[in-house]
Amino acid sequence: MKDSSSAANGVFDEAAMTIWIHEMTAWGPRRAGSQAGHHCEDYLVSKLQSFGIADVRKEAIPVEVYEVNRFSLEVNNGGGYREIEGQWIPHCAFTPEAGLTAALVYADPGKLFHGADWKGKIVVTDISFPDLDLKLLQRFSLGAYDPHDTIMRVNHPATWVRMGWHFYKMAREKGAVGFIGILKDQPGGSCKMYAPYGFKEKNILDKPLPGCWVSRKDRLDLIEMARSGAATAKLTLCGTRKPGVTHNIVGEIRGNAAGAGEEVMVMHSHHDSPFVSPVEDASGCAVVLAVAKHFAASKELKRNLTILLTAGHFYGSIGTRTFIRDHKDDVVPRVVLEMTVEHVAKEAVEDSAGNLVENGLPEGTGVFAPFNGDMVRTILKNLEENDVHRVFILPAEGPLGDFPPTDGGDWYEAGVPLINMISNPVYLLNAEDDYSWVKGERLPKVASCFIGIIRDADTMDRETIARVEFKAMKAKMKLVKLLARAKTTRFGTRPVY
Repeated sequence: MKDSSSAANGVFDEAAMTIWIHEMTAWGPRRAGSQAGHHCEDYLVSKLQSFGIADVRKEAIPVEVYEVNRFSLEVNNGGGYREIEGQWIPHCAFTPEAGLTAALVYADPGKLFHGADWKGKIVVTDISFPDLDLKLLQRFSLGAYDPHDTIMRVNHPATWVRMGWHFYKMAREKGAVGFIGILKDQPGGSCKMYAPYGFKEKNILDKPLPGCWVSRKDRLDLIEMARSGAATAKLTLCGTRKPGVTHNIVGEIRGNAAGAGEEVMVMHSHHDSPFVSPVEDASGCAVVLAVAKHFAASKELKRNLTILLTAGHFYGSIGTRTFIRDHKDDVVPRVVLEMTVEHVAKEAVEDSAGNLVENGLPEGTGVFAPFNGDMVRTILKNLEENDVHRVFILPAEGPLGDFPPTDGGDWYEAGVPLINMISNPVYLLNAEDDYSWVKGERLPKVASCFIGIIRDADTMDRETIARVEFKAMKAKMKLVKLLARAKTTRFGTRPVY
């Protein structure tokens, strides 16, 4: 490490950061409003205060707390009911206590029109994921740090994009009473996916049909049964919905040249999770804690640094969106740069038996950046100095959408320059995300990388950070994102979430 004092203080210590991850995840899934989520929020407040940050606060956000206490899926093709493994879809409607029994019907994704009678039935369909188009990302990247020439070997689907989810809405409109989505492309074959969770959904709570995911291993049997017209399923999904609250955690580190109304930089991750989820996103929080600890001790920045650990990424990114909305007059206009870090992860690949295994590499990573040469050079310099490799630098707006597919992406919509680092391993939204998938040796490197970026940005004026230099490229990205969206959604006929 170049900063020996930081290393000596344990800021960039892999063991310490790993302990933070274990402590954050000790209470179980950190879903918005849950007891585990509240424990984690209190932990983060205490941790920031232990670094000597005096101004630490919790900002409350009302949510609906959705808790499942009983779930099962049974199918019957004439020989009696048998249970198959499934995973309930978050925030969907509950069944009666005795369960819901109905005939199965298949929605074929290969057909554009669906004239069959779905009324009173449980719809079965395939959910697929588009390929992660590395060649497209490479073509429109702003730069890369890939000294081992491995990033183009990433070969897995974009598991955060669910093609076929539009059948859920169609099922409701055609009078169906339930929904079963087959995760046919999920590497490793898991059905334990927590999605959709509000990203690009208009309303995370608008799920009036009970539904679940099932594994690819049951795909052929389910499709055959649904096509037969004679099979039934019993879906049981019971639990509670009640008003609750979650919290953004905010810490303010005062700059040494800052006064009232001075400029601010934001360092951010989200603290909630779908399952125990050490990668998603206790690993990102550990990086933010390391950055906070360093700058609280060094007091070297001229600008204020806001440490933001948001709630409810898995509740429609409600934490980030609420913070921007609630502070649109007092904070957002002063933010010169927003930085988000998510998922310090190992790459997983399938072995010959279809199981997920490590390949020894970090998950391929994207850093979304301004259309600005100075900022791109700053990012590249700090990636290289800290050996954070296997990284593409990507435009904040482009082939992956109107804004970065991160918990910080809404800052771009608010007109704030951002640097958002994210990787998306195939197990990210699944219960299989455990401690073994955290790329431990990369944690201190990523922390040191962001500390370098913050130091460098602190020497730049606001205009330099915000300047748009690649104007022609920015205009081209608007066309590229439209073409990419048209390809994925079949010109809007099949929206994805």
